[in-house]
Amino acid sequence: METIAQFKSREIVDTIEPTLGAFLPLLEANRTTIEEIPRETFQYGPTDRHQLDVYYPITSSTTGKTQILVWVYGGGFVSGERRLPAPANLGYATVGSFFAHRGFIVIIPDYRLAPSTIFPGAAEDVRDAIFWVIKNPQHLTTPTTPSPDTRNIFLMGHSAGAAHAFASLLLPPTSESAMQLSSIAGLILHAGIHLWENFDLSNPFFEIVAQHYGGAEYVNQKSSLGLLRSASAATLAALPRMLLVVAEKEPEWILEVNKDFEKVLETSTGKKPASLVALGHNHISPNWAVSSGQGESWAEDVIAWIRG
Repeated sequence: METIAQFKSREIVDTIEPTLGAFLPLLEANRTTIEEIPRETFQYGPTDRHQLDVYYPITSSTTGKTQILVWVYGGGFVSGERRLPAPANLGYATVGSFFAHRGFIVIIPDYRLAPSTIFPGAAEDVRDAIFWVIKNPQHLTTPTTPSPDTRNIFLMGHSAGAAHAFASLLLPPTSESAMQLSSIAGLILHAGIHLWENFDLSNPFFEIVAQHYGGAEYVNQKSSLGLLRSASAATLAALPRMLLVVAEKEPEWILEVNKDFEKVLETSTGKKPASLVALGHNHISPNWAVSSGQGESWAEDVIAWIRG
């Protein structure tokens, strides 16, 4: 974490490589511990992007049911995968192993990406991954997880993954929507790319965002803030309790987006969401810190919120 503290830029493109450079050696030293967690892959939809990994805890729950965490990675809407290539090939087993070592069944799904798939495709994939979890407890059941708690799932997304996770709960209702909403016990939105009306259109990232939403003219309507403002009272009332997480050293525009989102969320629901700052971290570092032995306190705080 001392290395992360020395970075002068907060911008995502400037921090990716040096952040990985700081954490990959630490993670490699812990490879045996990371990889001791059992992992299985399942298909939850028709394409190669509809696969998910399940990480199973190696010790049994002392409280009966085993808690489930579905984690949705980011990637700027156009990139990302549940298993990354070398030299970063411990990602995202870093996340799966960390939470599984602390008693969770962890599900990490792939999802379809822009520009080949536009909104709401990725959100529908997150929704369908949750449906798979609810409908397939037999694939979550092991000697150490005899009673997976499929009725109280925790959903967490990072960056673009947070936008997909949130949108998955506000999609147009289907015959199974009530089942999904009633099964989500908590939603953790980590540095979400929520956007707002005054977003700087000269930001190079906006062009990518526009691809995801099907055109610049649809961003305000379909982004997290647009969905939140247009949601029905019944949908808002059904939303689970929420925790909003940001890193201390996020790009300024992400901090502003999340402040605005928090205000609108409180106004719309009448409830102030819990919040957490990952001290010392930038936008990239939290998911590479877990399982490294450094900078993990933010994730321990998330667990405390889940179990609180």
